[in-house]
Amino acid sequence: MSILAPYHVHDYSFADFPPGSRVLDVGCGEGEQMLELIANGHEAVGVDLDTDAIRRLRSDGLNVVEGSAESLPFQDAMFDGVVCKVVFPYTYSAKAIAEIARVLKPGGTVRFSFHGAGYYLLYMFHHPNWKSRIYGLRSLVNGWVYAITGRRLPGFLGDTIYQSTTRLSRYYRRHRFEVIESPEAPTYLGFPVLMYQTVRKQPVVPKTPDLSPRRFKESMDRTSHRLDMLQQELTTLSR
Repeated sequence: MSILAPYHVHDYSFADFPPGSRVLDVGCGEGEQMLELIANGHEAVGVDLDTDAIRRLRSDGLNVVEGSAESLPFQDAMFDGVVCKVVFPYTYSAKAIAEIARVLKPGGTVRFSFHGAGYYLLYMFHHPNWKSRIYGLRSLVNGWVYAITGRRLPGFLGDTIYQSTTRLSRYYRRHRFEVIESPEAPTYLGFPVLMYQTVRKQPVVPKTPDLSPRRFKESMDRTSHRLDMLQQELTTLSR
């Protein structure tokens, strides 16, 4: 059994969107999530960098385009929903979430899963392969460097980062996302291993003027004060 098996949340759905939604699968890979979306009555569009996988999916009749999470080849507000399953470790996450927010319609939802620090701690302490243990260590170090500097380590050392709830919350605030689902998942040494979150993009609500009696009086007082000042200046100039 995989060392990660006990840490999955098996009842979290990546296809739970309103009927007939147009959903983008960021990092669609072999198309597993796309097939589940279609089976649930949604229109699925995939994007990935793996040209071989894209070719196979297109031959199966799936709608897939080549592109990266940091530069999605789609127009603004084009999708009702987005699926992004453990893709962020291999991206510049701040750019990726900005792009997801851009292509998502206001009120649309994103169903995420992420690798937390516990994922790589498990690799470092329990994986039978020593190379995988080193991979866990350098992924943790790279995540710390990215959190502090916003930059990855050079070359292969910086190919993977973990996510934290603090960093994700900062991204969500920046792009008007609100968390509507975050199931509790098992942790390792107190750190999340696999994190599952559903977020909704809040619509932009135009500000309405405050017409309360108090605000009206304050506005009239300011106007009266300006008129008094103007009258004084005109009196001074006429002398």
